Amino acid sequence: MSSSRRSELIERARAAFQERFGPEPEAVGVAPGRVELLGNHTDYNEGFVLTAAIDRGIAIAGCPSEAPRARVASTDKPNTVTFDPSAPQKGDAESDWADYVKGVVDQLNKAGANVGGFDAVLTSDVPMGAGVSSSAALLVSTAQFLLTLYPNLLSLDAMALAKLARRAENEFVGAPVGLLDQFSSVFGREGHALFLDCRSLQWRAVALPTSKARILIADSGVKHALAAGGGYAERRAQCEAGAAWFRENVDKGVKTLRDVTPTMLEENAPRLDPILEKRARHIVYENVRVEMGAAALESGNVAAFGEMMSNTHESIRRFFENSAPEVDALVEIAQGHDGVFGAKLSGGGWGGAAVILHRPDVTESLSAALNEGYRARYGRDPLLIETEAAQGAEALRSA
Repeated sequence: MSSSRRSELIERARAAFQERFGPEPEAVGVAPGRVELLGNHTDYNEGFVLTAAIDRGIAIAGCPSEAPRARVASTDKPNTVTFDPSAPQKGDAESDWADYVKGVVDQLNKAGANVGGFDAVLTSDVPMGAGVSSSAALLVSTAQFLLTLYPNLLSLDAMALAKLARRAENEFVGAPVGLLDQFSSVFGREGHALFLDCRSLQWRAVALPTSKARILIADSGVKHALAAGGGYAERRAQCEAGAAWFRENVDKGVKTLRDVTPTMLEENAPRLDPILEKRARHIVYENVRVEMGAAALESGNVAAFGEMMSNTHESIRRFFENSAPEVDALVEIAQGHDGVFGAKLSGGGWGGAAVILHRPDVTESLSAALNEGYRARYGRDPLLIETEAAQGAEALRSA
């Protein structure tokens, strides 16, 4: 996140806490959302991803409480959620947004931290359900907040923090996501994309120069909810079934689709169940595209990188079938505009947003074309977010 935008978000969280609870907050955690540039659904297949934190996120501010209860509020929600931090329970539909906070508390408790009572307010400038991982921003900002509020609770390095946030989303919230989102929110680096090997967890920063290319996120307005199903769990199960088929019939060393090479896929495609073949085809070649895309960026070839993005969306649409007509329309409009390097779905799918990489001089005309084209098809404007690769999460404590 840019320093000015982050400072503004932090101050909004501080002010909201004082308005809701009275005292000045003692700690603030802030974390960005992310945009998936390449690597759609490859993370839980132990493959490769190329991602970037964005300059939109969530800040949560608060104080410890002597009472053995936690109270959490959001500037976007009318209700304050109260729960027992020693034994958090999932909430109903009106308060399920707080399950992400509860999930982090649950994981900290399981790690031996024994979180005490606290009051907190969160505020956000990242759109919810748009495929830019507001959930990871909430999880990571909460973890940063609590570990700063109670500095003697637990010592975690950055990767351990990302893993804890992922476990909270997997085990408590119930969304079977990989590590991509939480990793991006924790490790984001200004002006850089992040290449992550989801098996070894080795990563490197790859320059994404704003002088050559800018990021525009076009939110379709179709919300997705990974924890509620939406096809995500089904796709993960299909990938696991595909890997199991290769392990049983081709190579016992296959653990996930990460281990299936293009040659193995092509030689055995006729024998595979047609649905599993399509899912495997996307994952196998998406891993290739991520590696080629990272190499293209490292050599300064933004055009080649953009082509990889567009190829990914075609694979998403044809083989993984996790896009939505509204997102497809945004991608199609963007790809037909002069100065656009590439466009694709960002995130889990079944709604959400398109990420568009374009020349800096066409932002205005591209935005106009997206508004006009989307309005003509769906009778409403998309939410357009001009963003850039930004810094990852941090925490602050009042003196």
